[in-house]
Amino acid sequence: MAINPLSCSLLVAAASFCFAGVEGALKSPERSLKPRFTYDELWNLEKGFWDSFLYPANLKQTQGNESTVFASDVQGRVDITRTFDGDELNREYIFGLFADPTHISLVGVPVNYSITQFAANDRIASATTIVTFNATTFDVLVPVTIDTWIEFNEDGKIAQYDATFRWFEYLLDTLIEATAIKIKATSTDKAVAYVADVLAKTICNTHEQYCTGSNKQYADTGTCYDHLTQSIRFGKSYELGRNTLLCREVHEHMVQYRPDVHCPHIGPSGGGYCVDDMNYTQTVLQRYFSDSWIPFGYGQSQDIWLQG
Repeated sequence: MAINPLSCSLLVAAASFCFAGVEGALKSPERSLKPRFTYDELWNLEKGFWDSFLYPANLKQTQGNESTVFASDVQGRVDITRTFDGDELNREYIFGLFADPTHISLVGVPVNYSITQFAANDRIASATTIVTFNATTFDVLVPVTIDTWIEFNEDGKIAQYDATFRWFEYLLDTLIEATAIKIKATSTDKAVAYVADVLAKTICNTHEQYCTGSNKQYADTGTCYDHLTQSIRFGKSYELGRNTLLCREVHEHMVQYRPDVHCPHIGPSGGGYCVDDMNYTQTVLQRYFSDSWIPFGYGQSQDIWLQG
């Protein structure tokens, strides 16, 4: 059978092109990186974090000098609040914030969880987790949906995370409605005023107990209460990291751990955390993370969240 020279040339060219493409892919610095963890390992690391998050296991994470969960230089961001750097601050925020069922709190303590979505590769895990909180202040059990991206380091500790509270505005409205029912309020405004009163008194009592000497932020309890209820706003669902009462409610839980660090956060200045220093665009485009959230090194050249 005669062989068509033109067809043969095309086949050779195509084979050469395919081989070059495969060879190039294999030699690519991005594609040659091996996954640091298997899918099974990442699943277990994810579950390990949530097991530690539940009460009373989270109490252990607030103690000691080194975390079993976070890397020493961990970076964390939560959409409704702010960014949190370092092991100690993240242990206080992620675990200490939800570790006392008897304390006045927005959502109380986490008692159960269900991972409903999960994808993982390399050293990155992305999950949706529904956490049931016992909101003792409002006498309700509430499911809270939390979307997370977590990057683990060589030791299986969290190197960075990005968390989003899905439907948090709906959750906040639900808690206010529960308050209205509890106190038999005739309007939402009255329920909000009741919650503001309870939170302000709690913050001021904490200030009185822990913020003494050079850590003192208010002249007296009356000044504290007036500032929290009259000089700043209650706060919207996305303002737990702005100049609001809700932001100071978050940081009030952490004052007991390090008054020198957290007293300014509940004070008039906001201590760099409860402040109106970024607008919407600045928040969305903030260059914060050290590593890209795209596995195997992809996206490095176009990831606008990476630190400059």
